[in-house]
Amino acid sequence: MKKQLLTFAAVLMTGTSALAGGYLTNTNQNVAFLRNPAQTGTIGVHGAYSNPAGVGFLDKGWYLGLNSQTAFQTRQIDSDYAPFALGLQNEGKSKKHFEGRTTVPVIPSFDLAYVHDEHWFGSFHFGITSGGGKANFKDGLGSFESQIAIIPAALNGIVGAQAFMYDSKIKMLGEQYTFSAQLNFGYRLNDNLSFSLGIRGNYLKNHFDASIKDIQFSYAGGPAAPAATVLIGALGNMGMNLSPEQQAAVQGMFADRELDCSQSAIAFNPVIGIDYKIGGLNLAARYEFNTSVRLKNKTAEGKDAGLEQYKDGRDDLAADIPAIFAFGAQYSILENLRVSAGANYYFDKQSKVYNSASGKNDKTDLINGNSFELLGGIEWDPFKQLTVGCGVQYAHFDWGEDAAFLTDQSFNPNSLSVGAGIRYNVTEKIGIDLCVFKSFYSHLTKKMDDYNGVGAATAAKLGALGLPAGTLDPSKLIIPGSDRFYRTSFVFGVGLNFAF
Repeated sequence: MKKQLLTFAAVLMTGTSALAGGYLTNTNQNVAFLRNPAQTGTIGVHGAYSNPAGVGFLDKGWYLGLNSQTAFQTRQIDSDYAPFALGLQNEGKSKKHFEGRTTVPVIPSFDLAYVHDEHWFGSFHFGITSGGGKANFKDGLGSFESQIAIIPAALNGIVGAQAFMYDSKIKMLGEQYTFSAQLNFGYRLNDNLSFSLGIRGNYLKNHFDASIKDIQFSYAGGPAAPAATVLIGALGNMGMNLSPEQQAAVQGMFADRELDCSQSAIAFNPVIGIDYKIGGLNLAARYEFNTSVRLKNKTAEGKDAGLEQYKDGRDDLAADIPAIFAFGAQYSILENLRVSAGANYYFDKQSKVYNSASGKNDKTDLINGNSFELLGGIEWDPFKQLTVGCGVQYAHFDWGEDAAFLTDQSFNPNSLSVGAGIRYNVTEKIGIDLCVFKSFYSHLTKKMDDYNGVGAATAAKLGALGLPAGTLDPSKLIIPGSDRFYRTSFVFGVGLNFAF
């Protein structure tokens, strides 16, 4: 019995889950977007990102746009997993709330455009096209805590009573950025039609700092103490006195686990655009090719948490940026009144993302379908110096009923966003944008027959141990659970626009 219990504990301390990367392309690349998200069909210096072909319809000369946005976000998860009730800090409840907060004081972007003559033009854009800021989960996450919670649940199954409870210190800090620089060249064929061709360089930088430390157990109502000490004492009370070597082995089982990993990659993708203008109507489209990304790990020695995907030097982890087709239109109802509409379609299924469960770059196979956004806006110039406007953006993701692609570290529910703002033209050459943007997210629930796969991974390892029949039924480790996801987001920004 002693050997069986020790072996069983060793299996449970093997990591069974990992941080998972997700992706969400950020089409908000200038402050004007906050006022009117339907930017693809508009013409201006901000077109260096949203409508590079439309730049050709600007007057001859140089244009510069400087933007700074400030974002406040939260990520909230309500997790329900029966073994959480064994947590000394969980008041006997199987439901637990986890929350991560992000504040980004400055999100910069930069646009530059030059119209050489009636035909040739070019533009440059720099911005953060994905991620941004740090998500700090001070109380950890359900995917982390479940790795601890299942240990006393399994031990209780062996001893036949609810004797073991747990406590631990869990930390999770995640940071993800994609910095992008896009250079476009274009040709205006005539007064109505313009084309552009560009190349975007992307630098991806992720960092994960996570740990599971100070694992403690309480046995038979006793005080909490280091897990190894409690387990050794409990075994002694059951007549199973361990040798010094065995005690050292138990100490190692419950050692702290840490992750300190940075990931980076450089990738390029072409961008093509077209703009057709006739009278008060402007139509534009942009296609961004799929960006193949393979992340490379730089992991501090001994701080990979025993997880293969975070081994130092590994460089085959896919994190593709999906291809995008964007279409937009703007129509001038009056000389001082314009309406805009647009759509962005993301070819998610064609991209590759690393799947920690399979160990392959096949995670997008879990997505039911591609995602899209619908956008609209209206702008009015009450007088020459002032523009006021507002707009909406609806984002839809087809994760499927089981939402298997999502994790508590990376999730994107459907959302409806509204924005409003003004542009004040100080002179004919200088304009100031002041805008705000609020997103409302739907609640999204992920139900799992085996919460985070902890039970199945453990049961598979138990099957290889050859334990005597009746010691433990591995199927009892397959415990269902769920995560309910929700997010909040508020952004405001200031932009300066110059014409030379």
